Amino acid sequence: MKPASAARQPSPLPLRVLHGLVFGGFTAMCLAAGWPELEHLVRTQFQPFHPGPLPRPVLLLPMFAAVLGMAAVLVQHLRGRTVRLAWSLLILGALVLTLWGQREGLVAGRTADSANVKILEVARKLHEGNVNALRSQGAVSEDVGIWQSALEQVSLGEPSPVRTRSFEPLPFRIRKIESPEALPPDAPPGTLLLYVMPGGFAYALHPVGVSPTGEPWPLHAPDGAALVFHGAVNP
Repeated sequence: MKPASAARQPSPLPLRVLHGLVFGGFTAMCLAAGWPELEHLVRTQFQPFHPGPLPRPVLLLPMFAAVLGMAAVLVQHLRGRTVRLAWSLLILGALVLTLWGQREGLVAGRTADSANVKILEVARKLHEGNVNALRSQGAVSEDVGIWQSALEQVSLGEPSPVRTRSFEPLPFRIRKIESPEALPPDAPPGTLLLYVMPGGFAYALHPVGVSPTGEPWPLHAPDGAALVFHGAVNP
């Protein structure tokens, strides 16, 4: 590894092999850390919705830099020349940035199951609050705005764990339906489909999650039954 002015000088084969092994290992470490981020980025562009946070540039950029640097190193080695110092420093810098970017460990919440669990938790909390209202008041509100306000309270104002292709988070929202059997197919993930019986004496809450392929998916139990939160006044 010599300065740029000596880059055209011949380099002994053992030295080239040792240099290639060491910096190839550094590049492999950058690839191992950045590859899941690249996979996540590519996958999000081929499905309408996806769960989880954005890919981390602090791991993506060093991976590309290390690959570029290693390609230049290989070209110089094949030509039997000493590698320019700048390419070796690029790989070393990428490794340092990768190690720093990995300090928080793996990113959680990038699976459909994890997103659907969170959507279910929010729906359950909303359901529990309205069951208490049925018991104490004998009815629940038919006003969508009141339900939406209650939803924002139980979700702490946070969006759903599902995002669009442009990585915009989808909000939790209430959408009223005319019949508990007629579920709209275009409701995005994070939507809670609400049916309220006239008079507010009963209701049904259908949470919409996300499928493994990124499609809106009314949630179901493992046995195939729809996951619906029902509330009704006790006879």
